[in-house]
Amino acid sequence: MTRSLLAVLLLASAAGAAAQPAITVDASAVVQSYETGPDRSVSEVAVPILVVAEVMDGLSLSARAVYASVEGDGLSSLSGLGDTQLGVSYSRPVGAALIDLSLLSSLPTGQTALADDEFATAAALALDDFAFALPSFGQGATFAPALAIAVPSGENMALGIGAAYATHGGYTLFAADSSTYSPADEIILTTGVDIGLGGLSSFAIEGSYVLYGDDDYAGQSFSPGDKIAGTMRLTLDGGAARAQLLARYRHVFDGVVPASGRPVAYRRPQQAQLALSLGFGPRTAEVAVTGGARYYGTVSTPENGIELASFLAEQQVLLDVGGTAAVEVSPGITLHAGGTYTQGLLEAVGGQTLTGYRFSGGLRLAL
Repeated sequence: MTRSLLAVLLLASAAGAAAQPAITVDASAVVQSYETGPDRSVSEVAVPILVVAEVMDGLSLSARAVYASVEGDGLSSLSGLGDTQLGVSYSRPVGAALIDLSLLSSLPTGQTALADDEFATAAALALDDFAFALPSFGQGATFAPALAIAVPSGENMALGIGAAYATHGGYTLFAADSSTYSPADEIILTTGVDIGLGGLSSFAIEGSYVLYGDDDYAGQSFSPGDKIAGTMRLTLDGGAARAQLLARYRHVFDGVVPASGRPVAYRRPQQAQLALSLGFGPRTAEVAVTGGARYYGTVSTPENGIELASFLAEQQVLLDVGGTAAVEVSPGITLHAGGTYTQGLLEAVGGQTLTGYRFSGGLRLAL
């Protein structure tokens, strides 16, 4: 739940070059639909709203809420708010270093205690392959303080390290079972380096390791397995044209699961992504084309009697092609839109390759 460490230093540098808006509001609508064959589809319409307020120099507050509606073949419809995310961040230079203290929390406004058919819908919603805008309605309260430090190292280079601790409140999974599911607490360690390449161009590498405690459910404890992730980002900015290349990998290690299984599990322990974006025009009227590929490792499905594997290929390779546009129609008012078509390369069990789309549009206000 930590923010990008080196982004802290870059944002602070940008703030010194130009005045930042006191309040930014971004409201949008996202429509996504995917299928793996006849009568095997799932769709979501989501409306996320993000508000960020800089209350004083270096101190900012944020709030994010999402309303979504989900439906699919053989699935019960499910709609409502997701959990509401709140954040506070304070950044302060100390000598040559920049220190960022933040606190992220999640209010349990999302629906829990689901009926069995609703839980099946929620489980399909959480599948990594679909990358829905709202992958979960309710997961209980979360409280996560974090510390990040970025320091210059040589010419046009910054190093960052950070740590966070996330604790999660328990919540009820099933309406017919009052047992409380208590997700494991997390310790998140992050490090990275950012190298300036002149102007707004840069090369950055960031890695993280997440150590998990034990989940508890119905009197049993089990470990979800630690997680390691790495991200590389190359940004080239030529003024009227710009490009960004992104590479990301994540691996979840095997945990300890009791013989009865666990109600919640990682669907895809191994994930990799490669994405390229090419932007053109001034930043007040930018158009970009995007493309990339995603790999998801072997499906891991909880042993709770809900058949999710029928939605998916055992392993998954997805190609994404799309574009975005953002136009500042007047000072402080920006309209933005985007679309992505997804094509899978591997067939689902007893079905076809995954295909689908994502369209979004919204309004950003800088006050």
